[in-house]
Amino acid sequence: MRYLVKSLKYFVALCVLCGALVWLNISTSGSGMLSTSEVISLYFSTWNGWAMVAAVVLLSATYPFFGFIRRYVDGDVVRNRQQVLAAMEMMGYSLVRECDGVLYFRANLLQRITTLFEDEIKVCQAGDKIELSGLRRAVVRTSIRLDGYIVNSAYTNE
Repeated sequence: MRYLVKSLKYFVALCVLCGALVWLNISTSGSGMLSTSEVISLYFSTWNGWAMVAAVVLLSATYPFFGFIRRYVDGDVVRNRQQVLAAMEMMGYSLVRECDGVLYFRANLLQRITTLFEDEIKVCQAGDKIELSGLRRAVVRTSIRLDGYIVNSAYTNE
């Protein structure tokens, strides 16, 4: 169900983006001879217009699959809690809730809007590693920073 909701969010966002691009094209093309409805019908009477629709549908259907990941960092959530909180704060995330040893972080408002409110990063223990899961870009950047914090704390504690 969450996959479907994410896909629908991205579908709407991509439709708005494509609509803005079509509007920009119409308003700057200088062809005053065609009305807006004629230009839009012209878009969908060609293969390129339908290819754009297919691309929007395909991207919105597959983005939740490749846009969200899990990354693992050597460490322990309890022992390295300070480093986890510092790394998340440095990336603009704050702890919103914690239950059963799982930490949930959310971004600031501007970042939440730009990620269509799909900004949650879940941090939990997975064996002997810390698992971060969420939006690909945010998880990759945060995991690299967290790994550096944990390695640096190990050197300073020696």
